[in-house]
Amino acid sequence: MEKQVLIGGEAGEGIKEAANLLAKVLVNLGYYAFTYHDYPSLIRGGHNFSTVRFSNEEVLAPAKTSDIIVALNQESYDRHREELKEGGVAIVDLSVEAEKAVKVPFKKLTKGVTTSSAVLGALLKAFKLPVEEGEAVVKELPNPQENLRVLRAAYQEAQEVEELIEAEGIKGEYFSGSEGIALGAVDGGLDLYVAYPMTPASPVLHFLAKHKKELGIKVIQPENEIGVINFALGAAYAGAVTMTGTSGGGFALMTETLSLAGMSETPVVIYEAQRAGPSTGVPTYTEQADLLFVLFAGHGDFPKVVVGPSTAAECYQLTKEALKIAWKYQLPVVVLSSKNVAESFFTEKLFREQEKAKPLLWDGKGEYRRYEITENGVSPMAFPGTKGAVVKANSYEHDPYGITTEEPKQVKEMKEKRQRKWEALKEELLSDQKWVKVGGDLNSDRVIVTWGENWGACKEVGELLGYKVVKPSLLLPFPEQRVKEELEGAKEVVVVELSIGGQFEKLLKLHGIEVSKRFRKYDARPIFVEELTQFLRG
Repeated sequence: MEKQVLIGGEAGEGIKEAANLLAKVLVNLGYYAFTYHDYPSLIRGGHNFSTVRFSNEEVLAPAKTSDIIVALNQESYDRHREELKEGGVAIVDLSVEAEKAVKVPFKKLTKGVTTSSAVLGALLKAFKLPVEEGEAVVKELPNPQENLRVLRAAYQEAQEVEELIEAEGIKGEYFSGSEGIALGAVDGGLDLYVAYPMTPASPVLHFLAKHKKELGIKVIQPENEIGVINFALGAAYAGAVTMTGTSGGGFALMTETLSLAGMSETPVVIYEAQRAGPSTGVPTYTEQADLLFVLFAGHGDFPKVVVGPSTAAECYQLTKEALKIAWKYQLPVVVLSSKNVAESFFTEKLFREQEKAKPLLWDGKGEYRRYEITENGVSPMAFPGTKGAVVKANSYEHDPYGITTEEPKQVKEMKEKRQRKWEALKEELLSDQKWVKVGGDLNSDRVIVTWGENWGACKEVGELLGYKVVKPSLLLPFPEQRVKEELEGAKEVVVVELSIGGQFEKLLKLHGIEVSKRFRKYDARPIFVEELTQFLRG
């Protein structure tokens, strides 16, 4: 059993909230729910819609067509009525002209509050669910008594449509990719999150700022992204486990300091949530066209790591891992996500466990050398204030003490030191099988290879059409051997990505992987399961 509900209206009417309330009820009943939010960069007006796709089996991607459309205005009905499945039902406000639609006085019922509780009440009635299921989640809203009144009133006004089949117990927790990033950072030992707001990375900043006291962290918003990254490096130099967050334009401003992190061997994690570019682009929508920029960002040779999560649970796991890698190897790590991962809500099992990042610390013996030459390239760390240690950081090439040098021998030795660190890091990471995920039909000789947010749609379509699906979540260093093993013997290799220039395909080619077919979407929207299904069926 799989259903999708679409809720449409103007910004400020509680569209997002209505979708999340419905999803919470469904998750409480034991369903998997995936929520996709579509909105322009407007505070009021415009056309917003959210979809809640739910099933008694795992669901990780949005669909194009819906079983129920809730339209709070005429524009929403007109835009989406063609996306209503055959036999589907439209539930509309009294002001909307629509044939064979269920009419509910949403706006008349909701004076003083958003329409979210009214929409929830109507949908509970439509699915023949008890109104009490909605009361449990509406009580969490501001002005709960008024929202409860609206919920019950809408429930009385609406009509029954169909009864949902019973789900088998709680399948997981309902949380967004942004919340996964935030909680993963905290459980990885985060001391300080420093960021300047930029969609779609801002929800992490907002979440951590809202909960900073209970989470035991500091949150700071400097004047711009240049200030952000320099603040982060200064804090890390002083010993604070620090992370930043931004999108493509902000990351562009950070790239000079990214190289400083490489030269000074300062650990820092940067969360980059992609939106559709270039330039300001389409700020509230999704794309995967920062991939090559992030992989090759920075001037000069220095080691860095890039990971790409696909779901909220992966956001949690990979962010925690990113902090661990950054501090173990004293280098920058980028968590490369995108709008559709950051702002969508998933139902997944989240096993929280604190694993604080642990650097190699100076033992206090002898004279301290910040950049001591070691076998694996990793030097013991000390922080300002450590007894007996003069702690230096230098943007210039330097000797083991951190003193600027231009001597060929010392320049060569330091570059080789950092390269040994890169080789040690690669040996550790690439020996771990977890960095490549496989789904769909595991025995098929037709293979989809993808990354990031496309995993959910590809996995579902792969299971439907008999394709194996391969997805690396480690992008630098790239798990070339492991991916090639999964592609061995394939008669058809299809690359799926959100980039008109085929950036992921170019990355595959860099590692000697050729594809036979490509699906590229670049309208700033995510991949819907129907369109990928149609493409593969030809």
